Amino acid sequence: TYAGGFSLYTEGSVSELSVFAAGSAAEAPDASIGWYNPAGLVLIKKDQALVSGVGVVPRTMLSGTSIYNTTDVPPYEQSFTNLRGGRNATVPAIHMAHPLGDRATVGLSVLVPFGLGSDWGNTSPVRYSGTLTHLMTMDLAPHMGAYLTDNLSVGLGLDIQFARVTFNAVAGSPAALQYLQAMGGLVEPTTLDSTSDNQGHSMGVGFHGGVLAFFNNKHTRVGLNYQSEVQHRFEGESILTGRLADIDLMDPSATYENHSLITNDVRLPSIVTLSGYHEINDQWTLLGSVVYTGWSVFKQTELQNVAGFSAELGVQSPLTVISHDNYRDAWRFALGSTYAVNDRWVLRAGIGTDETPTVYTERSVRLPDTNRWAVAVGTHVQAYPSVGVDLGYVYLAGLGRSPLHKTQVFSSTSNNRIDAWAKNTAQLGGVQVTWTPQD
Repeated sequence: TYAGGFSLYTEGSVSELSVFAAGSAAEAPDASIGWYNPAGLVLIKKDQALVSGVGVVPRTMLSGTSIYNTTDVPPYEQSFTNLRGGRNATVPAIHMAHPLGDRATVGLSVLVPFGLGSDWGNTSPVRYSGTLTHLMTMDLAPHMGAYLTDNLSVGLGLDIQFARVTFNAVAGSPAALQYLQAMGGLVEPTTLDSTSDNQGHSMGVGFHGGVLAFFNNKHTRVGLNYQSEVQHRFEGESILTGRLADIDLMDPSATYENHSLITNDVRLPSIVTLSGYHEINDQWTLLGSVVYTGWSVFKQTELQNVAGFSAELGVQSPLTVISHDNYRDAWRFALGSTYAVNDRWVLRAGIGTDETPTVYTERSVRLPDTNRWAVAVGTHVQAYPSVGVDLGYVYLAGLGRSPLHKTQVFSSTSNNRIDAWAKNTAQLGGVQVTWTPQD
């Protein structure tokens, strides 16, 4: 998932995955259109339900140096080559639709619009800047679409979004201990390394709505959809485990807990999608999408009441940890096509590019993102009159290497500097089963 920020836009259904979401706001291949543009629900003429699952297998190799700086002592430096921190994931989705006569259709989607997973391990050279990072959102989205005229429909939906986040790292003082060791001390630089585990949960509310225009007896369509930003404020717990959690700095299994962890207001971005759909003939269809994501609302992550050790006070104390992100708005472009081999078998394919929202000066090991390109293929098979099966595959590759030059400040006397390059690829594969009961 190390591209396009932590958006899981194409993973909302396998039918859209197989064309890299080209035409997503205009095609309406199934009930998933309720999420991508609820105005398109009017094209679903029978009750329909589908279950979709996409496996995400990222591969990130990080090479560079980690430098831990403490005032008045030499830095603690570690080099690394092809360090891997990708975290596999499965992205599920459920979509349903129910026509209300010939002019309107209601639907419900349950899906994961945003997600992220990286795990560099508690002993890796980048552990002081980040170990396990995990974000999971679940969106419960009822929606409705209706015709305004024979050539124009509109739709609106509500987004009730649940989110959980894990934001872990290792705390320590390797530079100071390295200096003491050089002066004849018996301690290792990693002696004080202690894990900082931070978890929180939140619920936010937003909406999505769109319009769909029909031309050429509905063989040509143009759709526009807007998904609003959703604001979260995570609450949870923070646990420090290790010598830094012990008042005497001796017990490696000591714990210091704070159950009032809270974050700043975290805003997940709005998304605007403009899509086109055109049937060339009875077999060929062309699809296209331009997607604008308002990532600039994602400025920083601030964890308050982190269970930590204050170097200035020399005691365990709640701390505030700030990670600056300063994302920028980003564009996505996709072109695709479908080919109906016969009444039961459709081939699907797409290509596209996706711009990273991360900026050069703030890119971190938690999301070593880069611009990417994509190739997608898939198929739809109507196995039975009431049961359809979709298969989809996407290969993602970063456009070149992604530079990381990030300094994480811990206090007025210490920080960790990462200078590295990341190379990213990912493979996505999905299966979808659609049920359309017959009369």
